[in-house]
Amino acid sequence: METIKRRVDQILAFCCILLCGLLTVVVTWQVAARYLLNSPGAQSEELAKIMFVWLTLFSAALLFGEKGHMNIGLLCDSLPVRWNISLQVLTSVLILIFCLAILVVGGWDAVVRTMRQTNAAIPYLSTGQIYLALPICGVFSSFYCIYNIVTDLRRLAGVMSGDRPQQEG
Repeated sequence: METIKRRVDQILAFCCILLCGLLTVVVTWQVAARYLLNSPGAQSEELAKIMFVWLTLFSAALLFGEKGHMNIGLLCDSLPVRWNISLQVLTSVLILIFCLAILVVGGWDAVVRTMRQTNAAIPYLSTGQIYLALPICGVFSSFYCIYNIVTDLRRLAGVMSGDRPQQEG
């Protein structure tokens, strides 16, 4: 499972780097067109917005895989190790439910409902194609939730059997 996670990390990191680079090029073109050519393009502005949303969602999924998401650990850190890990498992299960219900199922529903709507600024791009970032991000985040649950359950089993707890990596 660790090998699969590393591969998913690489794919998401590549997508984020690519999107960031393309976003930089598009925004630079937008600024140059506005000030040098006196002709700002609506397409480049809309494309920059879309790429920013995709970059944000993919980056959030990647950060989630590294357990770098925002949390308040005051309560968890004050609990014994086994309760701390149990609370992390519970939290990951709740987040998994959210990812599956809202991002994957709800996102896919939004994609299907808006697939025939064209974007006003970029007519060859449908709104559904833009919304496709939601279920994709949901699948990646769900994978990371499952990975975190399995990892934490293994740690919990080690703690329960008396082994020394491993630190989060």
